[in-house]
Amino acid sequence: MFRNILKITTGTLISRVFGFIREMVVASYFGTGKIADAFTLALIFPNLFRQILGEDMVERAFMPPFKRIYDKGNQQQSWKFISVVFNWFFIFLMLATFILYLIVPLFFSLKDSFPNTFGFIFSDREFDYDLTMKLILVVLPFTVFIGVAAFVGSILNFFEKNWIFGFAPMMLSVGVIVGVAVFEPLIGGYSIALGYVIGAFLQMLIQIPFLINKKFREETGFKYHFRLLKDKENDYQSVKRESRFITLNAVFDKIQEVFGRFFASTLVQGSTSSLFYAIRLFQLPFAIISLSITRGINPELNRLRATGDLQGFNKVYQKGLNLYILFFFPFTAIFMVISPELIDIVYQRGQFSATSLKLTADAFSMYCVGLLPMSLVGYYKRVLSVFDKNKYALNISVISAFLNILFSVVLVKTTQLGHSGIALAASLAYVVNMFVMNNYIKKELQGYVEKGGIALIHKVILIILTLLIIYITRHFDLYYFHSKTVSLISIGIKTLL
Repeated sequence: MFRNILKITTGTLISRVFGFIREMVVASYFGTGKIADAFTLALIFPNLFRQILGEDMVERAFMPPFKRIYDKGNQQQSWKFISVVFNWFFIFLMLATFILYLIVPLFFSLKDSFPNTFGFIFSDREFDYDLTMKLILVVLPFTVFIGVAAFVGSILNFFEKNWIFGFAPMMLSVGVIVGVAVFEPLIGGYSIALGYVIGAFLQMLIQIPFLINKKFREETGFKYHFRLLKDKENDYQSVKRESRFITLNAVFDKIQEVFGRFFASTLVQGSTSSLFYAIRLFQLPFAIISLSITRGINPELNRLRATGDLQGFNKVYQKGLNLYILFFFPFTAIFMVISPELIDIVYQRGQFSATSLKLTADAFSMYCVGLLPMSLVGYYKRVLSVFDKNKYALNISVISAFLNILFSVVLVKTTQLGHSGIALAASLAYVVNMFVMNNYIKKELQGYVEKGGIALIHKVILIILTLLIIYITRHFDLYYFHSKTVSLISIGIKTLL
């Protein structure tokens, strides 16, 4: 288990370093200006379908029944099953992309066709919504490539080809960096969209040889079947049922982000792109550590559940919880203290101004409050998927989406937080989501999950109080710096404290 976690972490770390470089390049070229704001809004639409038809769908709906069939020793049947699922998955990807090409222009035409009804969505007259629409149309093929990459990667991860699974996302960053550096002088802001398409294609392409090589085929019995017909209806019924829940779950999760981005576009210039830069940096430890822990532990949880080893399941489950708290509390505390200096070092160059720095640092601090809760929610969802209980995760997502939107409106309208109120709202919604899912798992998975050690709720309350104290200390900081050396020294002092 720990070897798998280490392999995924190593590959993911390399990918995220390149992701860092990618965001630094984009920030350097475009800062938090109109082009950056337009693209961060544009990226919502392909990312929505990536979340619906990407890693979550494959790992939580498609792979569990595939694992059950394969672990029973029926290799041929398992590859027939996953081939049929992939073929339908690819058809849906193509249809979704085609439908988006039709819907997106209609959606943006609402601001002119029905200004009295839909004008509030596009209320910022200085925001370039036409550029956003054009960028969406350029970036849409990203959806197909990244969907196939997620499917292939999940199969490789199941067979413990963990390093390439963690490493492959690096190619997305390579594509964006090359796209911006080479094409920006020729096509301006469209170079970001083109870079994402190139990167997604490379991420898909680099994984395919590991799936079709002779050694892998001999070890696993891999054989692709070009077919749409089903053999055993029960297996496909499980996929269809859980896919519906996961799809709706992803939709409600993404609704929060869509609302937040459009809401931010009505605030001061740079709000949308600063939220984007902040959440990219905030998600770094989540992507490296949280996903590595989950993807390393999840195959073991599936095996223990299949064998009925209740004690072993609880031991691994509790070990996962402790790993999350062990890693994410220090990350959260340090990030909140050093956020101005960290943003300065990572982003401030080129078109990324002092104003961009302040906007991004404020949002980053608010997102950090939800780092541990967001990570635990992702862990809980995958545990529920082991027991085919994705319906409950959907119910919580509906409540979380409502709370996120409510908190966003209240915090932005009644406080001076501005766009950072949107970030804090997301964190608060994750806190509520975490507590509710934790209680549900302890109640519904009795026998498999037992209460062990200090109750999670006590740990998290202590962590939240500590974070509050840390946030107050930021008001005594030397706030923004024009010297990278001074920022690095400040980070060192605060980290030691």
